[in-house]
Amino acid sequence: MDAHSVRLLLTGGSVVDWRRLAFESPDEVARFLEVNGYSLGDPDEMARFWALHARAVGYVGRTFDVTIPERVRHPASAPDLFLAASGPEGVLQRTACVVLKIMHVLNHLEARRLAYLLSVSERELFEAAARRFGAHIARMREGGLPLLGYEQSTKSEHSLITKLLSKPRVTAAQIFDKLRFRLITRERDDLVPVMVWLTRHLLPFSQVIPGESHNTILDEAELTHALAPHGDLSEVLAPRAGQSVVAPSNPATARDFGMINFVVDLPIRVRSLCPASELEHLSTLGHLVFVTLELQLFDRETFRRNTKGDANHDAYKNRQRLVVAQRLWGEDAPDLKA
Repeated sequence: MDAHSVRLLLTGGSVVDWRRLAFESPDEVARFLEVNGYSLGDPDEMARFWALHARAVGYVGRTFDVTIPERVRHPASAPDLFLAASGPEGVLQRTACVVLKIMHVLNHLEARRLAYLLSVSERELFEAAARRFGAHIARMREGGLPLLGYEQSTKSEHSLITKLLSKPRVTAAQIFDKLRFRLITRERDDLVPVMVWLTRHLLPFSQVIPGESHNTILDEAELTHALAPHGDLSEVLAPRAGQSVVAPSNPATARDFGMINFVVDLPIRVRSLCPASELEHLSTLGHLVFVTLELQLFDRETFRRNTKGDANHDAYKNRQRLVVAQRLWGEDAPDLKA
């Protein structure tokens, strides 16, 4: 799954469009579930998993005229369902994949609903996400991964207003980089190993926000070569006829600005954030909420080049403000303050 996960980060696609998974062992599935906030050793979390499974099976039965294989209706274990969706193509594999997609949608829908109903502020959720992210960055460094820089930031009100004004199609609900993390690797070749580590241990590839990914560092040949040791990419992410993923455009970005960035919903367990009585009242909605964050990745040389010429941050901000001025004032736009 490593190769497919990295491809998804860079293309901004959706797992709902996948036709199969590529897990090879129960341990791989257990790691994936843990990253998504489901521990095989936690009875409450697995009870939630099986509740979602039952509802997904029910949805398939009510909606489609198909026979659901017994192994999908009653898997031997949670990993068994994922391994069935990763097996040889056929009715069993396709139906297991469909049920998992519906579970994914249910999980996401109710996590959003839970976040709306909880008495937890956005700031508290951001802080919980930042703590989790920071702890994993420490683990990355302890494991010897070549990180030269790590930075966390949140957008100011001024920046949020400017962004909303600079992009005609963006609304406040579509601003995904209120919470942002930036990582700088030592070399260009370190970018893929870092992304592999992140999807294994921290960022669920299944929660990538479609259409919000950019990659202006690694070309296709480099990426294919870097991912080759991680597996065959010919099946899972091969786009269907007529299907494409269009990355969002930003007219203020310089042509020679290099960056890998993507947006992901990070699952946060809410037990430590809320009173037990509140969680009990909302228990039917599960134990997770999502914090949407943006991750920016650079290698050292690309980051250095981005500080020069039209690609530097001050030049970008000035172009962004010019776009805003044109939208607000038209041809009579006043000069910008220095």
